[in-house]
Amino acid sequence: MSAKMTDLQNLGFGMVCAPVFTFILQPTIYLKHARMQGLPLTWDPCCLWRGTAASICNETGQAGLQFLTTGLYKKLILGGASRHLTPLEDVSAASAAGATSALYVSPLESVTIQQQRFGGEMADTCRRMYRSFGLLSFGRGFVATALRDSVYVVGMMSATPCFEDRLTKSGLGATTGSLVGSCAAGVLAGVLSCPFDCIKACMKGDLERRTYGSFTETARSLWCTGGAARLFHGVEWRCANLSGCFFIVALARRELEPYLLMGGTTDFSMESLPERMASAGVLR
Repeated sequence: MSAKMTDLQNLGFGMVCAPVFTFILQPTIYLKHARMQGLPLTWDPCCLWRGTAASICNETGQAGLQFLTTGLYKKLILGGASRHLTPLEDVSAASAAGATSALYVSPLESVTIQQQRFGGEMADTCRRMYRSFGLLSFGRGFVATALRDSVYVVGMMSATPCFEDRLTKSGLGATTGSLVGSCAAGVLAGVLSCPFDCIKACMKGDLERRTYGSFTETARSLWCTGGAARLFHGVEWRCANLSGCFFIVALARRELEPYLLMGGTTDFSMESLPERMASAGVLR
């Protein structure tokens, strides 16, 4: 996330944020997957929060990895130089982090989607998938997941802070700027990544391959059944999910990052606080 924070701080920050936004936004994940797979929608809370445990495991590890690897890639690009990243470098680091995290994300999303479709406990779903389809079934849809997450992480790590900063400088309050910036970045990332997410959801929901085969076969099948619009089924729920996620992360970043940059210690006087924040780069 930040080139200034340590690797452990980036990892911990992501893992702390994830359970919060996952539990709050779990219904949007269920509704998105149902819409993408052409399944009937329901407002039954038992269905809306089905698969929450798998989602929390997924999002906690995913966010931790994405924050960690984004910070690592940023530091790698800087190479120890004391300068700001260019927009292209910033986007490249976030995109690479998204693709890297898909190695962890893809298997757990397979479990989540199967659990949402057929019910059962997380452990039972894993056993059923392994017995019926083998170990490779957990990695089905990896390419679509990696492409989707590349766009997603750019939206969260690059676009949201950029929009937030510009809106705040234009005169909006900090919280209002975070809300508007998060919604703008969430809608942009949601629309751009929705085709990949739709392909991923269909592939992972159809482990039997009755309707959807490979990545290209799934894309072709969806296009033939509904044209370009079919690839954007569920886009409203994806945009809502990303906007909420980006907003929660933006708020947490604004509140927690200054303390993390100061080393997370409490053995300092209030008189020294401005100097320590200035040395950490928080005050300019």
